[in-house]
Amino acid sequence: MMERVRTKASVYIATTVDGYIADKDGSVGFLNQYQSSASAADGDMGFSEFLDSIDLLIMGRITFDQVISFGEDLWPYGDRQVWVWSRHPSLVKIPQIRSSSSVVVSAAPHELLKMAQQQGYRHAYIDGGTTIQQFLKRGCIDEIVLTRVPELLGEGIPLFLETPRLSLEHVSTSSYSNGLVQSHYRVKH
Repeated sequence: MMERVRTKASVYIATTVDGYIADKDGSVGFLNQYQSSASAADGDMGFSEFLDSIDLLIMGRITFDQVISFGEDLWPYGDRQVWVWSRHPSLVKIPQIRSSSSVVVSAAPHELLKMAQQQGYRHAYIDGGTTIQQFLKRGCIDEIVLTRVPELLGEGIPLFLETPRLSLEHVSTSSYSNGLVQSHYRVKH
């Protein structure tokens, strides 16, 4: 009998040079100018290719609420399965249009990845500041694609807050005409 391969867990996220994923009010509006200024050659800087590689999203409630607030036209994930991770499941409101592909989960990170493996998922996209931090704390992230935005916010919501020391293997780095620099790392386990 062949053993199933563990579900790979990846992060794909942008931070300011000083390490913030959002301003102190949770807004990511500072990203808009960089998305609109990307050249045709830059395209979406690999995001579509990354999405094509995943079959499950595990995102925190706050991130889910924010992406939902952008409107249906800006929902980037298609019909992929979304697990909304929350310590308070009763606070999660899934819109009707997302109800067939979104569920609320509250298990520990390693348990979620075990459930994902049992259900046949091969590659999970882990998204949301607190969600990423908790998965990192528990050794449940395999790779990180980190795009640095040439902005200094000075305050806001940091990506790496109380995360453990981890060694990363550099895979690649790309720079784009709009000033973004994207690095891909594998987490050494």
